Amino acid sequence: MKPEIRIISENDRYMVIYKPAGIPVQTASVRVQDVCSVLKNRLKGGYLGVIHRLDQPVEGLLVFARDKNTASMLSDEV
Repeated sequence: MKPEIRIISENDRYMVIYKPAGIPVQTASVRVQDVCSVLKNRLKGGYLGVIHRLDQPVEGLLVFARDKNTASMLSDEV
């Protein structure tokens, strides 16, 4: 069974997701599924700001911004 990315909390400003181990947050390869691609497909092209990353072998929670102002605010906090 393939590990699944789960949305923990979501509103119009940010999204908190669970990233399972083994999936990269971002990748340059079109053959490798990554968290950003999965979420962008779900948002149908909406803005998605990466606030922080986890290494591919690590599982945990990630925060993504849904607009540029929130991305700036959250990036200042990290």
